[in-house]
Amino acid sequence: MKQVSIEKIAEEVSGHIVNQELLREDINWKYNNISIDSRTIAENDIFIPIKGDNFDGHNFISMAYEKGAMICFTEDKSRIPSNQIGILVSDTKKALKDFAKYYLSLFKIPIVAVTGSVGKTSCKEMIGSILSVKYDVHKTIGNFNNEIGLPLTIFKLEDRHEVVVLEMGMNHYGELHRLSEIARPDIAVITNIGEAHIEYFGTKNNILKAKSEILDFLKKDGLVILNGDDPYLRKLKENIPFNTLTFGFNDDNDYYISDYKELGWDGLIGKITGTHEEYNIKIHTLGKHMLYNIIPGIIIGNHLNMTANEIEQGAYSYKPSKMRMDRIELNDNIVVINDAYNASVDSMISALDTLSTLDTQGRKVAVLGDMFELGDMSKDTHTRIGKVAATKNIDFIICVGKDSKYIYEGAMSNGIDKNKISYYKTKEELIDDIDELVKAKDTIIIKASRGMHLEKVIERLQSIFK
Repeated sequence: MKQVSIEKIAEEVSGHIVNQELLREDINWKYNNISIDSRTIAENDIFIPIKGDNFDGHNFISMAYEKGAMICFTEDKSRIPSNQIGILVSDTKKALKDFAKYYLSLFKIPIVAVTGSVGKTSCKEMIGSILSVKYDVHKTIGNFNNEIGLPLTIFKLEDRHEVVVLEMGMNHYGELHRLSEIARPDIAVITNIGEAHIEYFGTKNNILKAKSEILDFLKKDGLVILNGDDPYLRKLKENIPFNTLTFGFNDDNDYYISDYKELGWDGLIGKITGTHEEYNIKIHTLGKHMLYNIIPGIIIGNHLNMTANEIEQGAYSYKPSKMRMDRIELNDNIVVINDAYNASVDSMISALDTLSTLDTQGRKVAVLGDMFELGDMSKDTHTRIGKVAATKNIDFIICVGKDSKYIYEGAMSNGIDKNKISYYKTKEELIDDIDELVKAKDTIIIKASRGMHLEKVIERLQSIFK
């Protein structure tokens, strides 16, 4: 980590040093890492305890010091032993964010922020893959994309890094505003406006308003990259003062997909026509919707002076993240497509489209679980998925979860053969029966919101067909 004095840290988080007399000049106060988890504390780390609904990290300050923490933040001065250095703050969560904001400001490198209802993680990974051909890129790991995860991602920045790509998630107003304030991005990407989290916002117009908060602290000369096929983002473009580029399949976008071909298990090839150049790409992932996620990387690569050849090489190097269209081969020629990381209406339909167009040895099987955070729209939305599923070239559909009964009912109402669909209220019930449902040579896609934990179904399949 970049080093700044403890006095400077305290200043930036509006804190006061506890036991400041211990800050002797003959002691090396170099810190190694920032942690919010006392279980991971190592020698010379800084521990920032966080309060949650059911826990208080302050209870582990003593343990953190015992494990070698150099400094602990605290909202309670009495928690700091007399022989240790602490930083007293009014709110440790705010201090974490203030420290991260200051730490990021020490790096004079391009900052890319990515959000959207669907595809933001894949888009972030594709941007990283492209930029890594020329630059040393630091990007969000996994889904560390909230007001705790974003600071922890920032603290992993090192002097060697040349670009940072930050994923930003939200499910309430104000969250992206605060994340944008920490990051102060040079480039902001919004992948789309979908129905994810509509339980909290009511309408897609409100979701647009919340997603637009990513622009609240965009630098004045910053670049905005929007999915121009999305009517809500088209409307946003007309009302923002920033340099803005659009992308999509429609040729009225600044960067558009002028040609493409799905190669089944071999991925996709496509021609992207930009403002000044064409890019011939191949990406190793399933589903034409993934082409949406690669174009922001192309735009950013061009913006950061990469050649077309470098950009095409970066696209080719992309590898899907775990649980995102991740192909798993089992015995008996069974193939599982693990897309169980998350789900929304758009991504569920894309998954069904992808499975229906694949060239497979045996049956095409879709395991569809609940989509969360849809509120009063959940019944209608799941029903809509069922009706769509009934029209696809899919041999067997398994619905699992409380609201997925509406997927089942929607498919039945749209004329699906009752022998081609099954419903399970819980994943445990499905796991008990899965060995009787799956056949040799099946290709199975598994899709649901993260809270369904349908990777447990995959683990069961792996144990049966190992």
